[in-house]
Amino acid sequence: MNQLWQFARFSKLDEMVGNTAALAALRAIDSGFVLIEGPIGCGKTSTALAWVNERFGTKLEEQQAIWQMGTYCLEHVHASNFDLEDATKQKQFFYTATPTVIIVDEAQDLLLKRQQSKLKTIPARANFTLVLVTSMPEMLEASIRDRCSRIRLGPLSARELKTMVERACTIRGIPFDVSLLQAMNRAQVFRPRAILNVVDSVARGVPVEQAVVGQ
Repeated sequence: MNQLWQFARFSKLDEMVGNTAALAALRAIDSGFVLIEGPIGCGKTSTALAWVNERFGTKLEEQQAIWQMGTYCLEHVHASNFDLEDATKQKQFFYTATPTVIIVDEAQDLLLKRQQSKLKTIPARANFTLVLVTSMPEMLEASIRDRCSRIRLGPLSARELKTMVERACTIRGIPFDVSLLQAMNRAQVFRPRAILNVVDSVARGVPVEQAVVGQ
């Protein structure tokens, strides 16, 4: 059984639940540095990929590069595999007129490759967007954070929780049970990934109270 986040990952922004103001701010961005931050499990990577899908009509998967030179260049990469010293990448992504988006996940790990100094000097240009995704923005240098449009995601509200649980139950093909919602509220399960994990567990036959434990 595929996990629920695999169904929802490529949703467009207007199909996502919660963080309405943050998603509206992201939708308004067309170039520059962007920092998507927030607690683990709040849908940061899913949001970045959904934004690419909405903007370009292209489903970019994790750890994937899509190069259609003259049309667009898109890439999703883990920070540990992001090499600013690569001359080909610099030419393809940083010095062409082609619309380009690079999503760097776990951006705090850029510290390990000592690349933060390079990020300070990448020239800004129209149609180039570098999206840094992290739950630890404090590990990025202040000068880099200052270059970014900051998009902060957080847990859902109680009302948004109900909307997401109902949607997740529909996707998984199980009936919505108010006891599931009540159990999540008691356990304060308000992060999107945790919500989907609970619904997945219930769909597999795990009792509701057990499903919310540890989330």
